[in-house]
Amino acid sequence: MGHSLFAMLILSTAIVSFGLKVNVVHKWKYCEYEWESEQQKEDAINSTYDPYMCVLIDADKAEDGRVFVTARRELGPSAPATLATVTHKTGPGGPLLRPYPNWSWHNSSCICNGIVNVYRMHIQCNHIVILDNGKIGSDQICNPKLLIFNLKNDTLVKIIYIPLDIATDRTGAGHLATPIVYYPKTCKQFLDEMIVFISDNQGSGLIVYDSSKKSICKIESDFMKSADVIVSVAGQNFTYTGGTLNLYYASISGNKIYKIKIKTLLKCPNKKEANKNSKLVKRIANPILPIAAAEHVIFYSNVQNMSILGTNIYKKSDENTVRYPNIIVIYISIDNKLF
Repeated sequence: MGHSLFAMLILSTAIVSFGLKVNVVHKWKYCEYEWESEQQKEDAINSTYDPYMCVLIDADKAEDGRVFVTARRELGPSAPATLATVTHKTGPGGPLLRPYPNWSWHNSSCICNGIVNVYRMHIQCNHIVILDNGKIGSDQICNPKLLIFNLKNDTLVKIIYIPLDIATDRTGAGHLATPIVYYPKTCKQFLDEMIVFISDNQGSGLIVYDSSKKSICKIESDFMKSADVIVSVAGQNFTYTGGTLNLYYASISGNKIYKIKIKTLLKCPNKKEANKNSKLVKRIANPILPIAAAEHVIFYSNVQNMSILGTNIYKKSDENTVRYPNIIVIYISIDNKLF
C-alpha cells in the first residue's frame, strides 16, 4: 500500500515563506490494535474487523502526553474499537492502538452500555469528552450520549444521554459529529459549569448542553443547512450533503462561515431568532471542512485544493489568507469573543 491511511500532523510555530513547517508524528498504512491475545485478533478478523476499512478521523492530546484517536464506524463495524490511544509499539501497519479506556468498553455483550461509535472528542481540564453517536453504518443502534472520563485515573465521571428527538430533525435525519466544550470560569467547577456544543451535520443543527442547568436543546437555523452538494477532491467530483460541523459554524458543503453568540445559544432560540442572530463572518471560495479558531484567526480546510487556509476574521479574506498545502486541521476551539 503506497500511501498512509492517516497521518497526524503537528504545526510548528516557525513560519517559512507563507507556510508552516509540518512534522509528521504518526503515520499508518492501516489500523492495527494492541490485542489481548492472538485468539482475540483472529476472532476479530473472522468477524467484522477490516484494517483497511478502519479510518482514523480525529485526534487530541492529553496533558500527560497521550494521543487519542477515533476510528468511526460510518461504513459498518470495521473498527473493533472506535476510541484508542496511540502506543509506542509499532506493527506492520503503524503504531499500535490501545482501546480506551479498555477493551471491555468496546466488545461488551450489551453494546449500549459501552462505546458504540465515536466520531470526534474534545479534551478540556484533563477530562476527555467523548461524543458517542450510537450509530453503526446508517443504523441507530443506541441512543447518542456524551461520556466524560477523568484522564487522571481514566474513570467515567459523567454520562449525558441525548434524546433521539433532539439528536434528529423532524424527518428523522441526524448525525452527531463534533463536541466542543467550553467552561466559563476555571477547571475546578468543570463538570458543573461546562457547556457542550454538538454539531449535527445531517439534521443541520446545533445541540447545546448546559451543565449548570442540566438542560439540553437543539437550535436550527437556515444558515446551518447544506449549500453546494457537488464537492471536488483531487479532481474527483461527487455529491455530498453536510450541515453544521463546528463553531464558528459552516455547512461542510457550503462556502460561508457564520457566528452566533454563546449567550444567545444558551437561550435555546427558535429558528427565527437563530436566523436573526447568526452573522456572516466570511465568504469562502470553495467548500470547507473542519474549522479551528484561535482568537480572531480561523483555520479551515479547503477540500478542492487539499490545503489549509488561515484568515483573520476581521479583515478581508483575500488579503489575509495564508495557505498551508496538503495538511488537515485537527484541533478546534471557541473564540472567547463569541460569549
